[in-house]
Amino acid sequence: MSNPAELTTPENLTDEAIAAFRANGFAHLPKVLTDEEVAECLRDAEEWLSRGQKMAWDKTVDPSVVDGTVMEWVDNPESAVLRRLALHPRITAIAEKLTGNKLRMFRSEIVRKPHDKSSVTPPHIDAPYWPWKSGADRGAYGASLTAWVALTDVPVERGCMSFVPGSHIGPEPTTDDWDIFTTRPELAWQPRIVVPLRAGGMTFHHERVVHMAGANLTQQDRVSLGTVYIDADTVFDPEYGTAEEDLGVQPGQRLDTERYPLVADFQ
Repeated sequence: MSNPAELTTPENLTDEAIAAFRANGFAHLPKVLTDEEVAECLRDAEEWLSRGQKMAWDKTVDPSVVDGTVMEWVDNPESAVLRRLALHPRITAIAEKLTGNKLRMFRSEIVRKPHDKSSVTPPHIDAPYWPWKSGADRGAYGASLTAWVALTDVPVERGCMSFVPGSHIGPEPTTDDWDIFTTRPELAWQPRIVVPLRAGGMTFHHERVVHMAGANLTQQDRVSLGTVYIDADTVFDPEYGTAEEDLGVQPGQRLDTERYPLVADFQ
């Protein structure tokens, strides 16, 4: 699990890295967690994955694409390790520097891509799922970004993610954009950046950037924690998104509840 790269921190995050995120729609940080933090978080994640019913993504494509647990552990006192990771001050402060916005934690999920039997995760963007407007009035960098932290090594053969740089810049997303290469076929011919990760490394990606992941062809599960951070002023708008969950606020209200804490309160 040794990763000799220097830890990225809010203090050593460069202006060039921030500019690259805003231009490309994603950022690759080779190491943000120590080996000790990785080991502790992986133990906790595997414990939660061993419990009960898990949700699966892309069942229409293949039920073994990826599975995991979503948010059920966040309010559980036994989940202190993973909650600390979702609100890790090193990660959240970097997220706020990348976006230039004050952020809340919206959602966090343990994600597993099973070994030796999973399929590809198709090209997609996240914005059509979320119940808020993702337009220019949300600021130059949208309403949300996702932090994807590798808790195991994720080489290309284990299903690492790829991104289409700059694809977050374009027309307002709609629910039709699940099949993004059909609604925006020009993107299928743009260069893609493949981002293998060592355990403890991570990516951030904008809600509107096209991303995908390969199949896990190895003999080890791919385990990660994905956390969505939103602009602190984001308001619930049921006209957008396909997420079927009770947010605990009324349409037009900010997601200003304990369920969606300001990350600055934990820094």
